Amino acid sequence: MHTSVKPGTMQRGKDMNIVFICTGNTCRSPMAAGIFSKKTEKFSQYLNVSSCGTGAMVGDTASLNAISVMTARGIDISDHRSRPVNQYIIDDADFIICISPSHYNALLPYAKDKLIMLGAGIPDPYMGNEDVYSQCADMIETEIDKLLASDIFLEISEMTKDDIDTVAQIEKDNFSEPWSYDSFVSQLNKNYAINFTVRYLGKPIGYICCDDIIGEVNVNTVAVDKTFRRRGIGSILINKTVEWCKNNNSDSLTLEVRESNIPAINLYSKFGFEILGKRKNFYSKPIEDALIMTKYFNGDNK
Repeated sequence: MHTSVKPGTMQRGKDMNIVFICTGNTCRSPMAAGIFSKKTEKFSQYLNVSSCGTGAMVGDTASLNAISVMTARGIDISDHRSRPVNQYIIDDADFIICISPSHYNALLPYAKDKLIMLGAGIPDPYMGNEDVYSQCADMIETEIDKLLASDIFLEISEMTKDDIDTVAQIEKDNFSEPWSYDSFVSQLNKNYAINFTVRYLGKPIGYICCDDIIGEVNVNTVAVDKTFRRRGIGSILINKTVEWCKNNNSDSLTLEVRESNIPAINLYSKFGFEILGKRKNFYSKPIEDALIMTKYFNGDNK
């Protein structure tokens, strides 16, 4: 998968805008947009998925075979109307997913930081029969599955008020005594707080909230959506916080973790945290001791 996307290029404050590009915008790109939309339905609140073409006319319908093949997959593209790509579409996109290398190369001078190749490219089924279109759709689906399993659509940035609803629900799903919605509002209002959110396809899936007290940073809460565990989201959050501490000459970064939470303890240890103490019966529901783990920076930013 060829990509020239740079981290942090996603635009916040609006839906994530994903555009599929082929040539005539009547076969491959509308099928790809339809398949992608179906596979990301649970993120539809955060997504705008569309398509266009490098040589498209205005207003053509999708080809009859494309409509038929998509209908068989439970996807309706009968309302699709073709449109040519232009600079306005490029500027408004967060990601432009090219169906073939020719589209990628054509757009490279205008949208370098936003382009993604869909696999090695998908052959054009134009003038083929329905079986050819079905094979094309199979190839598109396979490459979209690979794309969705990658880290391309992950972004970490400062938490915003728009994140709080989802973040509070993740907190509730992870902890027996979770922070409330109002607790997150208060956290964002602190002038000494450090708060980051990881998003996937624009939706918050993990977060970390810390306080910086004269160079001593303490993690107040950190969690990952249960459906996104084992994808390195926790590492992204801790790494971002460690990076912040280094850049701001922090003395230390401290957190508490349940004594039985071996995966989390192992994760923190990999980042250089050491167990320095224990808080007896710190957690409830169930009652359990907390290990105090600290990473010192000692002014050398290691």
